[in-house]
Formats: sequence, structure tokens, C-alpha cells
Amino acid sequence: MPGCVGSKRSLAIEAGLAERMVVEISRSEPSVAQTDPALLLPPTPQTATEVREPPNAVNHLTLETAIAEALQRQPRLKAHLESIEQARQGENIALAPFLPIVSAGYSVGSYAVDVGGIGVPVPGGGNFNFLPPGGVIPIGFNFNTGYELAEFRVQWLVTDFGKRLGRYRQAEIAADVARMQAQRARQTVAHEVAMAYYQVLRAQAMGRVAEESVRRCEEEEALATKLEAQGALERENVLRSRVQVAAARKLLDSAQASEQISRAALNLAIGLKVSDSTAVEPLPELPGFNESLAGCLELAVVSRQEFAVARRTIDSAREGKGIARADFAPRVIADGFYLDYHQAKPGGYVDIPIGSIKLEWGLFEGGRKIAELRMADSKLRGSLAQAEALSDSIAFQVNEAYRLLVAARRAIDRGKAPVEQTRETFRIVKARSRAGDATTTELIEAETAMTRASQEYQAAIFDYLACLAKLDYAMGTSHWQGNETASAQPAEKSP
Repeated sequence: MPGCVGSKRSLAIEAGLAERMVVEISRSEPSVAQTDPALLLPPTPQTATEVREPPNAVNHLTLETAIAEALQRQPRLKAHLESIEQARQGENIALAPFLPIVSAGYSVGSYAVDVGGIGVPVPGGGNFNFLPPGGVIPIGFNFNTGYELAEFRVQWLVTDFGKRLGRYRQAEIAADVARMQAQRARQTVAHEVAMAYYQVLRAQAMGRVAEESVRRCEEEEALATKLEAQGALERENVLRSRVQVAAARKLLDSAQASEQISRAALNLAIGLKVSDSTAVEPLPELPGFNESLAGCLELAVVSRQEFAVARRTIDSAREGKGIARADFAPRVIADGFYLDYHQAKPGGYVDIPIGSIKLEWGLFEGGRKIAELRMADSKLRGSLAQAEALSDSIAFQVNEAYRLLVAARRAIDRGKAPVEQTRETFRIVKARSRAGDATTTELIEAETAMTRASQEYQAAIFDYLACLAKLDYAMGTSHWQGNETASAQPAEKSP
């Protein structure tokens, strides 16, 4: 029946957290129960291109293989998994007081007794020497012999009125908590790998945009130099085109550095050597997401391991209160002792079997027990308060990630028009430039606007992927699992 009571308490706690996270916000804002219109259709990138692999790539990874590799290699995850073994051994330690303590000893040796001197006269007898703390040996006693001594003892705590049982249950709870925390650690590793993976793809996309910008600027510089040689263009326009080339190359240098850093960060997240050359696969399409905010909150209540940890922490605090109460009760101990002594010369032996049942009861210990009981009450109240704070924190995390995901999804659609418009503007200005109707400044401005629009569009795509990963992590789910197409990168082909 105690297990049933504990289950009811856990269900009550879970229902209270769900009420706090989902029901209250649904009452105050009914729209959260409906999927945001921006998420109804999956995002569709304009064009996809292949990702260029780094030279001498050692590791070729998709998102799934990268996460699977991290779950095998990541040293921080291994440290969390070791905590499970430590908690299991803690259970064994807590189980030990239920079993008897058995000890044995054996010794062999010899001793000699030689008593001399004046001694202390005893009325009616001879002289004796006094041996503290309370023995007397007669003067002239001279004796030496060998001996063997065997000891065997069994001690068993019959009952302590629930104290050791409470500690064992706390150890079981600690093992459960360690397993839950290890599961959350796996989700953390998967989240970090996904974020690092998307960052590599983002850096590659930005690098392609920068390369296309450098190519266009160099073409314009070559044309400007040629026209200057023919006397058809002023020197100042040539210098402007060279400045634009330098700016484009600077952007490319920054993108290349960012790609190298992001690859090193991915290796670090997986548990590979930071210096390894890692190639990532592109995404042919973006994953969709069409859940409502209320649905996300409900998933978080079910999936976030922290809720289960909070419930078990409350259970542990309740057991601690029971332990503090049991400390007021006595301890009943069964004790058995056997001593076997054998003397060599003259031959003799002594056998002493002793059995007892002892009642130990600490009647007064200066208020320690009362203080421990009050401390246990305080820990229980603190655990309940922490569970409420945790529900508020997770609700905020899910809210924040969901709102950012919606904004990022809208940014993808809203970023397409600027890309198309700046492409067309650049095409027209370039044609006018060839005909001599557009200045170098106009051409540079058109190219800069197209580059900026392409960068913002690529940023919107990978902001969406990052927000989706953050929302999955906030809910305690793994959106990437089972998504066979989510192993490559969507990208727009620059003009």
C-alpha cells in the first residue's frame, strides 16, 4: 500500500504541474491550443546545392550519424553514465544494514608470567603484586605456555522502525534520478551536436554567398580596368571596384574562418579531435513542425526528465522525513558471540558462548532529533517549491523557443522576395552598366544589396533549424529521430 500512496502523490504532483504549465495559459490565451498558421506548411527553400567537402576529410557525417557518434564518444556523457553505476552501488550500500554482520578472528602465540619482588602482604595469605586495573598475582608465580584463540561473532539489527528502509528507498530514488539525468544528458549531447552541425551548414552557406560575391566583384573590377585602359572609364570608378573586391574578400575570409571554427566546435561536441577534418552532408529539405504551443507544453510535461527528477526528489524528501521520525524509536539488536581458547601447557581450554538481544534507545541527545525532523520538513517544502519553479522555467523555455520558431519560419518566406528583387535589380543594373547607362556606384550598391539579401535568407533558414532544435530540447524530445531526409542542408543557389 505504501507504493500506491506514493503513486497517487506522484500523479497529484504531475497533475499540478500540468495545471500550472498548460491549463492556466490556455485559459488566459486560448489561441495557444491552435497551431500557428506560419507552421501549417513545411518551409520550402528556393534551391538546393551540394556542399563542398573540405580537403582530406576524415569523417563524413549526417546529422543522425553525428549524434550517434557523439553518444558513443562524448567524455561528458560517459561521466554521467558513471554516476548511474555509483548510484547502483549506493543501493547495495543501503541494503547492507538489512543483513547480519559476521566477523571471525583467530590468533596463536605464547606468553610468560614471572612475578617477583617484595609484593603486598595479604592477611591470612602470602605476598601478592597488584596488576591494574584490578588483578593480583602471587609472588613467585612463574609460568609460560602457548595458546590459540578463536572468535566468532554475529550481529543483526532486528528493527530500527523504518530508518534503514527509508535510507534504502532514498538510495533507490537516487539511482532512478541518476538514470533520468543520464537520459537528459544524452538529449543535451544530441542538442549540442545538432546546433554545431547546423552552424557548420550555416557557415558553408555564408561562404558560398561570399564566394559568389567575390566572383562578381572581380568580374566587375576586370571590366572596369579594361574600360579604363580604353579611356572609357574614370580612375575613381576603378578604385571603387577594387575597394568592393577587397570588401568581398574580407567577407569571404570571415566566412572561411567561421566554417573552420564551426567544424572544430562540431568535433568537440561529438568527442572527436578538434583538428579532425569533418565533412557534413547537405539537407535536401527542411523538416516541418505543426504543433501548437499548448501541445508543446503538454509534451514537455511528459518528456522532460526534470519533472520526473523533481517528483523523485520530493519522494526522497518524504523518505528523509520518515527517517527523522524513526530516529525517535529504539533499535533492537540480536548479538551472538563465541570464544574458544586453548592453552598448550598445561593443556586446557575455555569456551564462552554468549547470546543477547539488546534494546538501544537514545532518550536525550540535546535536541538533535527534533532539529533533524524540522530540517526534513523544510527539505520537503523546498522540494515542492523547486518543482513549481521548475515548471515555470520549462514553460518559459518552451514559450520562448516556440515564439522564435514561428518568427524564424515566417522569416524564410519573407526573405524570398528580397532575394528575387535584388537579383533582378542586379541583372538590370549590370546590363545598364554594359551599355554605359549605370555608374559603378549603382552596380556596387546592387551587388551589395543582393549579397545582403542572400545572407539574410540563409540566416533565416538556419535560424529556423536552430529554433527547431531548441524547441525539441525544451520539450525533451528528439525531432531529428526518424527523419530520414534531415541529413542534408537546404541552400539557395546564388546568382
